[in-house]
Amino acid sequence: MAILKILTEYSFIVETETGEKMGILVNYDEGTTERTGIEFFNSDGALKFNNMKELEELLGEEFVYEEIEISDSTNASKALGDYPINDTDTIIDILYDDPLGIGTFRKSARSKKRFYPGWWLVRSENGSYLPRLTLSVDIYNERNNTEALYGPFKTYMDVTYTLKQL
Repeated sequence: MAILKILTEYSFIVETETGEKMGILVNYDEGTTERTGIEFFNSDGALKFNNMKELEELLGEEFVYEEIEISDSTNASKALGDYPINDTDTIIDILYDDPLGIGTFRKSARSKKRFYPGWWLVRSENGSYLPRLTLSVDIYNERNNTEALYGPFKTYMDVTYTLKQL
């Protein structure tokens, strides 16, 4: 029996009964995009199916839905509002007068450089997009309103979905 642990309304972590991760399943029929069908992402790549029954037949198992148990990790990660920040970053001098309205911060008392929290997609020199946790205001100002910058995102999963669309 394969277990689907709910991530969002239409995405799931697929595990075996022993807790071994098999992949991620996205049911576009339940989502808000124009895409339809099922996509199963694992270490071998992405597999597309018309419906859940096709995937169950391939695996030879029916799915059981289960809620993910969330442990209290409030001390383990930092955030500014709803946007995450690297655990190793020091957060000082928070200002909310930025154009995005999410706040900026400095990483040290001596630094003049300010940063936006959250996940960002930044296009590298070779044209591929790289996810980043926090972004300097300088890079934001330089690449704002171009196709070289997307964000901020509240979760890494949001970044992954956006990256797949690009």
